[in-house]
Amino acid sequence: MFYEGTEKRLEITLSEKDLFLLSDSFWLTMVEQAGASIISKTQNAQLKAYLLSESSLFVWQNKLLLITCGNTHLVKAAQFFQKHVNKENIQSLLFHRHCPHRQHLQKSNFAQDTTLLKSQLQGITKHWQGKYQGDLFLFGESLTGAVTTKQIVMFHGLSGDFADSLQNGTATLSVIESQLALLLFFPELSIDQFVFTPKGYSLNAIIADQYLTIHITPEKLSTYLSLESSFSEQLIAPFISHLRKLFKPEKANLMAFTHEENKSLAITLS
Repeated sequence: MFYEGTEKRLEITLSEKDLFLLSDSFWLTMVEQAGASIISKTQNAQLKAYLLSESSLFVWQNKLLLITCGNTHLVKAAQFFQKHVNKENIQSLLFHRHCPHRQHLQKSNFAQDTTLLKSQLQGITKHWQGKYQGDLFLFGESLTGAVTTKQIVMFHGLSGDFADSLQNGTATLSVIESQLALLLFFPELSIDQFVFTPKGYSLNAIIADQYLTIHITPEKLSTYLSLESSFSEQLIAPFISHLRKLFKPEKANLMAFTHEENKSLAITLS
């Protein structure tokens, strides 16, 4: 069995609409358009975090971040959302695809997705073909705070005893919690997590308006871990170092979204 762990990402910022007024059923319908479902939710006064069958959805009052993996069709969720808001209220939209391991199993490619997006919004595209491969479509103003993600970590080819226990489905939730040791690094986080059957693990964690999410795909043909966070590099770096030692990945990529002095969007890769 093969499962595509690499993600697609959608970030939208609005100028006026209060997204907290939208019900859970609205978000359920939206993620269903992409081919995913909601498993659970955690929230505070500033942020709602939905754990999905394929990754995560985060909702602030004026912005959202939807991440999906597998063979989901994320652009369909973007189209659904656009039908329920005035185009003039969209300050920015970022659609981002990491290069899938097996593109032929996906429902669409980046060119097809951007054709649909450009039917409503005129944006720019960016492509990476080096150590990291992926594509990005950006509409509107990056200085609005739409890109809250400061760190994206992608580990391919996980190894070691813990990775093996995840791969063979014997790692219990208590073992996973102990090995990740998230609360040792971030004791104030509110955590929502799920262990999939027969294997796989997802976690959302929030504090105030900040988020962190981890997804582990331990399929033998494509062992993969992804982490995304709005935490500062200084805060998240020790935890990333811990994960690197824990999983000993064959390949690791780090992507960061930042704002330069001229308020334009900067993307760094390592």
